[in-house]
Amino acid sequence: MNREMRLQTKITLLIITAVFVPILVIIPFVASWMSSNIESKVRTNIMNVAEMVAHSSEIVEELTTKDAQHKIEPFVEMQLKNLAQVEYIIVADKGGIRYSHPNHNMIGKKFAGGDEIRVLEYAETYISEATGTLGQSLRAFTPIYDKNHNEIGFVCAGTLTHSIERAKHTAIFYIIFIGFGGLMAGILGAFLLSKNIKNTLLGLEPEEIIKLYNEKMGILDAIHEGLVAVDYKGRITLINDSALTIMHFEDTVNKEYIMGKNIEDVIPNTRMMNVIESGTAEFEMEQRIHNTIIMTNRIPIFNRGKVVGAIASFRDKTEVTRMAEELTGVQKMAWSLRAQNHEFMNKLHTIAGLIQLEEYEEALQFISDIAKVRNKISNILTDNIKDTSLSALLLSKYNKAEECRVKLKIDEDSKLSMLPRYMTSEEIVSVVGNLIENSMDAVKNDGTGVISIKIVEDNKYLSLNVQDNGPGILPEFTYKIYDQGFSTKEGQRGHGMYIVKKIIDDFNGTINLTVSEGVLWEIKIPMARGDEFDTSNDSGR
Repeated sequence: MNREMRLQTKITLLIITAVFVPILVIIPFVASWMSSNIESKVRTNIMNVAEMVAHSSEIVEELTTKDAQHKIEPFVEMQLKNLAQVEYIIVADKGGIRYSHPNHNMIGKKFAGGDEIRVLEYAETYISEATGTLGQSLRAFTPIYDKNHNEIGFVCAGTLTHSIERAKHTAIFYIIFIGFGGLMAGILGAFLLSKNIKNTLLGLEPEEIIKLYNEKMGILDAIHEGLVAVDYKGRITLINDSALTIMHFEDTVNKEYIMGKNIEDVIPNTRMMNVIESGTAEFEMEQRIHNTIIMTNRIPIFNRGKVVGAIASFRDKTEVTRMAEELTGVQKMAWSLRAQNHEFMNKLHTIAGLIQLEEYEEALQFISDIAKVRNKISNILTDNIKDTSLSALLLSKYNKAEECRVKLKIDEDSKLSMLPRYMTSEEIVSVVGNLIENSMDAVKNDGTGVISIKIVEDNKYLSLNVQDNGPGILPEFTYKIYDQGFSTKEGQRGHGMYIVKKIIDDFNGTINLTVSEGVLWEIKIPMARGDEFDTSNDSGR
């Protein structure tokens, strides 16, 4: 089975090839250019030196007198000390007799090589390659003229050919060395770069990244929870279709329009930026998004210990509540039956006692009164309260109050045909249930405790009044009762009124507390919302 080449190996080989091939192509051209440049420079140098010596007044004067004072050789040796790439300078007269030579034994002898004919016969200035007494060399010839412009000799400046070749080989060696060094640097850079890219990709191969991407898209399409991810600046980087559906954006907001937008512009009350700043996850938090209550988890995204973004998963609380109600319906029914059973048993005991005492008229009257009260309560809840969950709550609270020897009065004029817009049954049940529970804890259970409740709904408001004849609330506590965790009762955690206040605030409602021979709660909630999210122009932008 063939194993596909790893990404790091591919990158390394690619960069090495990208460095090696240009070096391999460039080195021959550079070497050729360098060799030609070295030879050209030698030619220029020997010609310049030859002309300089030929025009020297000392050489002209001494050669005119046939070097009577023997100054030509010392002069030439002194010039050679200060010259580069020139190995010898030979001064000869018109007859070709040398007056200077690196080998002093050759001074006074005839010039050798055969390439001096042109300078002697035609007074030309030129460069030639020939073999003399020192070996094969590159030589520059230039004539020497006296003051009357008569040729009296010539100068030959030269460099041995093997010295030039050695210079060329040295230059080529340096070029190859530099190329090899560049190749080694390229290999090292390729290794480090490929390793860095590999680390950036968390050690994943391309096929693994493709697999993860496909899996991620499959997961996003499969789950019913909403998902929103943001980067460290709060810009949306991911959002799935379920999120748009839960927030009721599927028909009004284009997903491509949302991508890249700041999360605060799409969900004004989100806490994702708080999660990014604190680096602390939040689980099962309740939140309202554009008239939809959700349960959300917010988790920071870390990369090498640094927060680089956050992701939130959420679901519609109404759906969660519906499923929970389906799961817990049997338990609620059992509790309600238990309360009714207790109440029924108490009344049976009373009737039995009256019969044993032979108080038959009293027993009949007791039965008649109970029937009237039960029918009255049943009629109010059945005919006037159309929300089944609230009606069931009131009935169970009535039975519980009877069992606790507390009188719960439900106003005959109470009426509820529909809830305020976007309010759920769970929310109204939470408000009413917490208020009644607080009153039942406050009143006495010796038969004197009374709790009155009235629910009225019209076109503008849902009004809810709950009153009890308990001891009331101390003035110093009236501003704290809505704080989460505060309670005037021992052993309580103090979440009830906080939840009530939060629900009412979410629907722009009001809650008033009056303390006078008990407590009166007056609540008003608008039937229509005035803060609905307008997305009519989003998809067109």
